[in-house]
Amino acid sequence: MYFLRIARLLGLAFISSIGINSSHSMAAVSPEQILKNVDDVRNPSESYQMRVRIGDSLFEVKIEGNSKTLIETLEPARDHGRDMLMIGEEMWAYVPNLKRAVRVSLSQKLTGQAANGDISRMRWAGDYQPKVISETPQTWTLDLTALKKGLTYERIRVEVEKKTFHPQTAEFQTASSKPLKRAVFGRFKLIAGRVRPTELQISSAVNVNERSTIQVEAMEKKAFPAALFNPQRFSR
Repeated sequence: MYFLRIARLLGLAFISSIGINSSHSMAAVSPEQILKNVDDVRNPSESYQMRVRIGDSLFEVKIEGNSKTLIETLEPARDHGRDMLMIGEEMWAYVPNLKRAVRVSLSQKLTGQAANGDISRMRWAGDYQPKVISETPQTWTLDLTALKKGLTYERIRVEVEKKTFHPQTAEFQTASSKPLKRAVFGRFKLIAGRVRPTELQISSAVNVNERSTIQVEAMEKKAFPAALFNPQRFSR
């Protein structure tokens, strides 16, 4: 009886230690730090330029921080000159036929299942409040809630690999958590000084056959003159 009692006490102590260790592991990295690390994997924190292909469209994207982006359409030829400028949460598209700029939103369709914000606003930290809603020994699942109005998506649920902070999958949702699109990150390779995802496959949550692939063909860190992001450049 004595030895049985000791065994039970040891068993309880072992279970408690597992719980303490598990809680410590969970608290070791905050949701905010996880999200920042994911952002650092996806793209450089400094100013940079990338060339992005979506179907038969090719774009050159110049990004400074998380608030300034210029998107220049290179292909197809019929869309050449149809450029877009993002300042903060505001965005304009220059329409060559009209010879003027019109207001567009980050959530508006760019081409296929890709939205304007999918290639213009590349960092989630600062835009979304993250919360770890589940985890496995290999991954975290984060729920991201928009902190600002006018962002590309109101909520995002993203799965992150613990060892590398590589984003694996994402579900883009409405404010009420209704799925809009699902995405898979892939083709991780060394680009702009770090191993990053260079492909994002986005499909409709309603019809999986409606899908688009965003491919990053090139990416480099680059500084830009302030005049590049001046809205006046669209007053042609």
